[in-house]
Amino acid sequence: MTSEERAENGKNIKMQGGCNCAQAVIKAYLDCIDLDEKTLMEISSGFGSGMGGMEGTCGAISGAVIVAGLLSNGNRTGSISKNIVSLFEAKSGATICKNLKGIGTGKILCSCPQCVYNAIVALEESLANLNK
Repeated sequence: MTSEERAENGKNIKMQGGCNCAQAVIKAYLDCIDLDEKTLMEISSGFGSGMGGMEGTCGAISGAVIVAGLLSNGNRTGSISKNIVSLFEAKSGATICKNLKGIGTGKILCSCPQCVYNAIVALEESLANLNK
């Protein structure tokens, strides 16, 4: 699966409903992760709505960081995560859920499905850079 296909898949998973943004990112990688879906969905269940009622980091970023840790076996996950956050912010305009959703400003910077897409693209780019 190409990076673009994986990102579109994650976006579609989010648009179908039934999971938060972190879970949608993780579901897009089920074919690459050696853990069962139920466990992964439970692990990521608290990352929806930016943790703490939209006050925290976008759940899609959290999902991407979880996947990064799993795919890298914890090797250099901190630097991968830093890169994911930077790339995501450049693509989406913010990293905090309420800012992305325009809470307080009325200006939506990025929809949830697009946040999932952007997080997967950022993860894919970050992992590709790691292998260079």
